[in-house]
Amino acid sequence: MSFNLKWPGSGSTISGKTPFALYDSDSDFQNDGPRTAVWCAKRLGYPIIDVELIDEQFYACFEEAISEYSSQVNQFNIRNNLDTLKGRNLGTNYTQRLVDGTNLPQIYRMSQAYGTLAGVGGPTDYKKAYVNLSASVQTYDLTTKLIDPTTSQPLDSGSVRDVVRVYYEHIPAITRFFDPYSVGAQGTLNLISELGFGNYSPAAQFLLMPVYEDLLRMQHI
Repeated sequence: MSFNLKWPGSGSTISGKTPFALYDSDSDFQNDGPRTAVWCAKRLGYPIIDVELIDEQFYACFEEAISEYSSQVNQFNIRNNLDTLKGRNLGTNYTQRLVDGTNLPQIYRMSQAYGTLAGVGGPTDYKKAYVNLSASVQTYDLTTKLIDPTTSQPLDSGSVRDVVRVYYEHIPAITRFFDPYSVGAQGTLNLISELGFGNYSPAAQFLLMPVYEDLLRMQHI
């Protein structure tokens, strides 16, 4: 038997009329709840068609829809944040903290780090510095002894730095000399000597290197 409880269409307040009151204190929920109820009622045909529902039924569905949507969003973020969260401290607290919704920012940060090591960009600045050498001194503290060549002042001692290249002497001029008539005009083969493999080149120019150069190159390879 129907009690003819038709939708009033007034959009009454939502606070206190939801089953669990999960979002009653949220201002957006209070504003959108009555509007959503009116929209649903009109989608069902109100006022041309009798809608035997009351506002509390619409609000209950609205509360459930928000919880379900939040669950779907969180499940999606969990899958996408997996690569971002891997390797973090197990005691890390993410409550009320914004976590990357995709692993793209993590990939971008990794590419920046690789760019720094390759010298093609990244968040780390490259700086040149020199050390004043002293006779009979073999050990130098690079955190305090590095001098900025532009200001002649010591570099910031509080920063962490990695040495990527050491300029200890000028490049010998012979490595820049290419004979265009060597080995039947194949002088470009002298370029191999630039990579340290001059002894394997059929060219006529060679650069005599100390023994430790070969040892260091073997360790590098």
